[in-house]
Amino acid sequence: MSADPQLSRGPALALRPWASLAYRDYRLLFFVALFATTAQHMRQIQNLYQVYELSGSAFQLGLTGLAQGIPLFALGLFGGTLADFVDRKKLLLITAAGNLLVAVALGTLTLTGAVRVWHILVGTALTSALNIVLNPARMALISKLVPRSHLTNAVSLNSSVGQASHFIGPMIAGVSLEWMDIGNAYLFNALFYLPAAISIILIQTSAAPDHKKEAFSVGSFLGGLRFLGSEPIILAMVVLDFIVAGAGCYRPLLPIFAKDILSVGPAGFGVLSSAPAVGGIIGTFLLLLIGDVEHKGLVVLWSFLTYAVAVGIFALSTNFWLSVFLLGVLGLVNSLQAVMRQTTFHLLTPDQVRGRAFAVFNMFSQGANAVGATEVGFIAALLGAPGALLIGCAVGGLLTLVCWIMLPNLRSFGTEMRRR
Repeated sequence: MSADPQLSRGPALALRPWASLAYRDYRLLFFVALFATTAQHMRQIQNLYQVYELSGSAFQLGLTGLAQGIPLFALGLFGGTLADFVDRKKLLLITAAGNLLVAVALGTLTLTGAVRVWHILVGTALTSALNIVLNPARMALISKLVPRSHLTNAVSLNSSVGQASHFIGPMIAGVSLEWMDIGNAYLFNALFYLPAAISIILIQTSAAPDHKKEAFSVGSFLGGLRFLGSEPIILAMVVLDFIVAGAGCYRPLLPIFAKDILSVGPAGFGVLSSAPAVGGIIGTFLLLLIGDVEHKGLVVLWSFLTYAVAVGIFALSTNFWLSVFLLGVLGLVNSLQAVMRQTTFHLLTPDQVRGRAFAVFNMFSQGANAVGATEVGFIAALLGAPGALLIGCAVGGLLTLVCWIMLPNLRSFGTEMRRR
């Protein structure tokens, strides 16, 4: 762990919102996250926009979720296992290089006029496969770069950069689509992985997993699932996130709302795509200021219920700025529950299984987007985009209320921990 003399002066610094950035290697990982995740969200918007431009089909938009989900569920446990057995710094470099090559390939195909929807779907699948390794390796590394006293702060900062990339990436994507053709926009996207790669190289802390010699086996491969099953409160939160966020997966339908319902162009589409991140940044910043939250379970339940209701109102909205506001609310409540889950994972998971645990975490979290994108795309093809999200509102709201009533341990989670 890289040291900073200022950190030895006392615990006060740990209470500051940006305390973890005092550690050099954490700052570098912060920049890795900023550039890599910005590029991910930027290309996701470019892919959705181009698929709809080429096909005009909600069904084809749904297939982008399927292309993302198949590698996620087929290889997710493998990616986490790699993060527990292979140097995480090397894994980060390989995945950054792979993402850059995918962006260059899509840009070249588009500029030559050879691009087809299936090319974009293959690119989406390859990107998903790469990020299956990138995300657990990056998340598992956080705990090695800051002391335990800074962990909640470090996770909140990591969440804030994720939310910022949700804003910056789609906004840059919208501007790039407005100012240049889609082929050059892909090449522009590839450039974001260069500073990420440089930051990875400059990290000095050992990225090798800390564990006793462990032979690879089916048992070790399933270590993340076993850990999740051993923590019922975390399991409930993860499953709730998977179903509520999946049923209310609105992002793949934003091109339809932007073009056919709200009648805005690429720039307006970029604003809609970025609005959830603005709310997410606000939510994460509030958590940075507040620090620890006592009623964690209630925050999670209120967040999911608000998410479901906001999805339903957004489905009925025909006003651009009301829609932007509602998307901001969705981002805010999503960031609140996400930080609660991530912090709990870091605090409860030993380093030797952390990569596998975060792989399972990532499978459920990203899988909600992938499965949800497929589901809402198919339903939107039958009932229209508003109808698909209204069904998601009903499913998410009902499930949250059932969990609220049937799981008292989830309601009290956080309060009991504080009393111990």
